[in-house]
Order: sequence, then C-alpha cells, then structure tokens
Amino acid sequence: MQSAVLGTSLQKKLLFLFLPLAILPLAVLGAFSYYKSSQVVQDQVCRTILENLSQVNYSLNYFVKDIEQLTMYIYSSRDIQDVLSKEHQRPLAEKYQDEKKIADILETFLGFKNWDIAIYLLGENGDRYFTGELLPGQYDDYNPNWGLFRKMRLAQGNVVWDTHYNMKKTDDFGIVLSSGRQLKKIGTNQPLGYIVLDIMESGLADKYNKARLQPGGQVFLLDASGYIISSTPSKHQVGTKLAEPYVEQVLEGSKGFFKQMKVNGEPSMIIYDTSEVTGFKLVSVVPSAVLTKESTSIRSVTIWAMAIGAAVACWLAYVLAVTITTPLRKLRALMRQVESGNMNVAFPSKYKDEVGQLGHSFNTMLQRIKQLIDEVYNKQLMVQEAEIKAIQAQFNPHFLYNALDSINWMARIHKLDNISRTVIALGELLRFSIRKGQSYVSVRDDMQQIRNFLFIQKMRYGDKFEAEIDISPEVERLYTLKLLLQPVVENAITHGLEMKKGKGRLVISGERTGDHVRFTIQDDGVGMPADVVTHIAGGRFMSSNEQKTGIGLGNLKKRLELYFGREGRLDITSEPGQGTKVVIEIPVMTTAGEERHV
Repeated sequence: MQSAVLGTSLQKKLLFLFLPLAILPLAVLGAFSYYKSSQVVQDQVCRTILENLSQVNYSLNYFVKDIEQLTMYIYSSRDIQDVLSKEHQRPLAEKYQDEKKIADILETFLGFKNWDIAIYLLGENGDRYFTGELLPGQYDDYNPNWGLFRKMRLAQGNVVWDTHYNMKKTDDFGIVLSSGRQLKKIGTNQPLGYIVLDIMESGLADKYNKARLQPGGQVFLLDASGYIISSTPSKHQVGTKLAEPYVEQVLEGSKGFFKQMKVNGEPSMIIYDTSEVTGFKLVSVVPSAVLTKESTSIRSVTIWAMAIGAAVACWLAYVLAVTITTPLRKLRALMRQVESGNMNVAFPSKYKDEVGQLGHSFNTMLQRIKQLIDEVYNKQLMVQEAEIKAIQAQFNPHFLYNALDSINWMARIHKLDNISRTVIALGELLRFSIRKGQSYVSVRDDMQQIRNFLFIQKMRYGDKFEAEIDISPEVERLYTLKLLLQPVVENAITHGLEMKKGKGRLVISGERTGDHVRFTIQDDGVGMPADVVTHIAGGRFMSSNEQKTGIGLGNLKKRLELYFGREGRLDITSEPGQGTKVVIEIPVMTTAGEERHV
C-alpha cells in the first residue's frame, strides 16, 4: 500500500497528507474533550453519591447508638433486674404478673421509635421474655460458649454485635444483625442472663434506601469481613460474603471511589464509606454508563464539530493541492520539451513564492546549460590535445628507467660499485614512484625506498650527515600511504642538514599508539624561525629559495586530508639552530585494500 501511495501524483499526496493533519487533531481533541468531560461528570456524580453515603452512614450510626442505648436502658431497669433475680420455681400467678410487667416495659421501649426489631430477655433462672410471636430455638436453649452468647459473656456487660451469615435465597431474609449484652445484678455483679435485639433486614434497608441515587445501581451494607448484612434493590446475596474483585480494595480503604472494569459484565464505579462507630461499610455500585449519560450532548456536539471540520479540511486541502500543483505541472511540461531537445523555453513566473523561485532557477539553469554546452564543445579539443601529451609523457619514466639499467650494467662491467649501487637505488625509487594502481604499500616497502633515497643522498653529501631508521617490527607489518615520508626526509636533508656547519644527524622512527601509527622525522639541522613554523602550520607552505618550490609539505598536507581526513595529523616543531621535528599520525591499516578516501 505504501508503494501505491508514493506512486500517486503530488496532488493526491498532498490530499493524503493534509487530510490526516487536519482530521486527526480534531478527532484527538474531540475524543479528549469528551473523555475529560465524562471524567468530570463521573467524578462529580461519584462525589455526590459518596457524600450521600456518608449521610446514610451517619444515620446508621445514630441507629446503632440508639440500639446500644436501648440495651443499656433494659440492663439498668430495676424491674427487669428484680424479675430475673427471682427463682424459676415460683407461683404461676407471680410469673404471670412478671411476664405482663416485662412485656409492658419492652413495649414501652419499642414505642419510642418505629423499629423493625425483636427483643429477647433470656434469664439464667430459665425465664424467657420476647416481643415477637415466637421464641427461636437457639434462644430458648442457648449455648453460652457459641456465637453471640460467647461474645456477650466475654464482653462482661458491654454491648456486642453479630452478623447473621446464611445462604438463604427466599424473599424473607429475616434477621440480618443482632446486638446484645450480658445482664448482671447491679451491686453484686451476679450474672442474670442476656438481652438480645434482632434487627430485620427491612429495618436496615429503610435507613439507606435513599443512597441508591442512580438507576441500575446496587447498594450493599457490609461488615468488617465483607459479609453482606443488607442490600438493595437485589437481596439474593444477603447473608453471604460479597464475592467481587473490588472487595479487597473496599475492605482496605476507608472511603472513596474507583472504577472497576467488569461488574456484572460492564464497567462500574465503586463508591464506599466506612462507619467510624461499627466499622460497617456502605458500598454503592453504579454502572459507568449511567454516570456519564449526562455527557451524551457533549459527545453529539463533538461528533458534529468533527464532521464539519473534516468537510472544511477536505475543501481546503483540495484548493491548496490544486494551487500548488498547477504551476508544477506547467514546469513539468516545459522540462519534457527540454528533454526532447527544445532549449528555447522559459517558465512564466507570476509570484515570488517557492514555486516561482523554482521556475526562476529553472530558467537560470537552462541558460547555464546552454553556456556549458558551448564551453564543453570548445574544451573537447583541448582535452584531446592534453591526452596526447600525457601519452607522450608516459614514455619518459620508462625511458629513464631503461637508461639507468644500461648505466648499471656498464658500471658493473667496469667494476664501479658505487655508481652501480647508486643507479640501482635510483632505479628502485623510479620504479616505485611510477607503480600504478597502488595507493598504499607496506611500511617495510616504504622504508626500503627511504633507505634507497638516503643511500643516494649519502653518495651526494658524503659524511655530511648520518641517518638512523628505528621502525618496530609490528609497525613494519602495517600499511601506509605510498611516499608519505619521502618529502619530509628530503626537506630535512636539503633545508636542515645541508646548511648546517659540521656533521648532522637524522632519525626516522615509527611506533603504534592505540589505533594510530606515529612517524617521527627529527634532525639537528639549522631549524626554522617561529614565523616560518607558524606559516607552515597555517597551510602556507612557501620556500624562501626560488629553486625550491616548497610544494612537498603542501602536497603531504593535502594527501593526509584527502585520504584520512581528521584522523591524519601533521605537526611541525622547530627552533633556530636546534633542528626540526615532524610528527605524522595515520590510522592503523592492516591491509592494502582499506580504502580511506574521505
């Protein structure tokens, strides 16, 4: 698909480019605006529900305190204390009077408020008093070591709470919460029995029904262990432990809200608040779609804005593409005429924009091509003439080499060894210099040519100087640029040692330093003034002697830059009367095939 797009016309490419650039920001901005607005609405609704849950918990706290206060009133009632202190084996008439008295007291307590609760007085003497129609079997014959009774006994008269856990799945959920105290004789602290208050599920549900603010939501009242004390509107889980992935986070926290991705198959918000009195948690589960339904209008406006923006972007992209491509098409037509050989064309430029400048450059280029055609035609004859001269010049080195070979044999016939060795050295230098196709040679071969050159110079100058070559075997196995050191050695002899009074010394050394090879050519000749060294360091290689052009170091500097770039280095230090030191550094080359042009 990429090749298909790249192969289309420029106009289509511009359309493909501008449309995403215009539509994508609109889509991202619209999606971001809708997301942020939904988040703000959802956050605000959740805070409202959380505040409502806090109010409901506050109401439940008052309900719990009222229950605890009721048990305290019953505990401290002297009539109840007296009745439970009597023997179980007493006259029936007295028992009847006691039952009527206790019933009146309990009815009085219940008459203060409209509570859906049941009260049970369970005496150690066997007396049983209750407000309901029936006395449950677990209260008639209770075990003081189990359940609620064990909690009351261990609390030593303080109020305790107990949640009823069951797996019942009927509409009548009955008792969901119980509270009680152990009754003791005031003054003697003698156990008299127990008071138990059973709270019906409907009595609790009425307290928090108003917490279900949103349709489709569910409210749970949980104890500290996560068991459902009560719920609304669905009650089929009452008495069981809430088995949802968000339960652990709710039990660990105190209050707040968070998003759960899957609750009954859809994303929902979990809002919860904890009672500081009982530790019970009120949890509201509301589908996220219900909370964000108020942002539907924002979504609609966003979609319309994106549609209108996309339409405007398409129109602007088309107009812009046509405006840009029309003059380019004209320019392409002119280029095709030039390709066919018609050079007498020109691009009519009306504007000075980029396309107009391109057309102006096209006209200028066309004029320049015409001039170059004429110049190339005129220079072609000059090139042919230069080639003929170059072919003729190739005969000279070979002629000289052959002539030197003849001189060598003549010197050997007449037993003139010095002349023979000089001619051989000069021939080797000449053959080495005209060798074609090799820019790099081994350091060992290059040093051999230096020795040939020094031999010839020794024949010329006699004992004027002595030379020493110190190249490590490791460096000799490496490769260097052909004739790299020869110009420096020649300068050291002709400019430094030749003009020195007395005998001079020349030292040529080579060593490897990391990934570079360093060559040092040092002489104790006449040296150079500081201004001359400065000129050479600045690239101005000029000789004061008209017979010596000074191009040796200049060519060396250019060759180092051409072949090694910044990796090649040429340093010159000199003092008048003390001599000159030239340091050349090149990269390490292990083969002659490493092309180093830069």
